[in-house]
Amino acid sequence: MARERRSTPSRYARVRFLEAGLTVLAEDGFGTLKLAAVCARADATTGSFYHAFDNWSEFTSALITYWREEKSQRPIAEARKVTDPVERLTALMDVGLTLPHDSERAIRVWAAQDPEVRKHQEEVDLERRDFIAETYREALGDDFAAEEYATISMYLLVGYESGTLRSYEALDLGFRMFLQSAIGPLGELGDAARTPPQPPGH
Repeated sequence: MARERRSTPSRYARVRFLEAGLTVLAEDGFGTLKLAAVCARADATTGSFYHAFDNWSEFTSALITYWREEKSQRPIAEARKVTDPVERLTALMDVGLTLPHDSERAIRVWAAQDPEVRKHQEEVDLERRDFIAETYREALGDDFAAEEYATISMYLLVGYESGTLRSYEALDLGFRMFLQSAIGPLGELGDAARTPPQPPGH
C-alpha cells in the first residue's frame, strides 16, 4: 500500500536520493542497492526517503529512468546541437569518456535480473548506437559504414564497462584511434599525449 504524503516532494528531494543510488551502484555494485545504503549516501533519514518516494519499487523505477534521461538522453540532446558532424563525433567521444561507467556496469548486472531495467538498458544502447550511426552517416555519406562504425563504437564502450582489465587511458586512446581510422586525421585529438577528459565521479 502506498504511503500517504504530507506534501509533494521537491525535485531536489528526489534527485539527491537518485544520485545517491547511482553512487551506491558505482562504488559497491547492484547487490548493495538497499534502502539503508541509499539513505546513508544521501545523508538522509528513511522518513525523508518515504516523503520523496512512496515505496522502494517507485524509487528503483525512478532511478533507472533518471539514469536514462540524465546520462543518455540529455548528452545526446546536447551533442545534437553541434551542427558539424565531425565535430559532433569528437564531442560524442568525450561523452563516451565521461559517462558514469561504474554505475553503468552495475546497471548491466541489474538488467540481467530485472525485465524493466533490461528494457531500459537495451533501449539506451540502441538510442546511443542510432545517434552515433546518424552522425557517421552525415560525416561519411555511407549507410553501411555508419551502421558498422556505430556498432563498433558501442562494443568499445560496453566492453570497457563490463570488462575486468580496465584502463581509462586505453579507452580514450581506443576511441581516438578508431575515430581517426573512420574519418581521417583529428589534429590535436589524434595526439596520443593529449590529456583526456577527467574520469566521471561514478
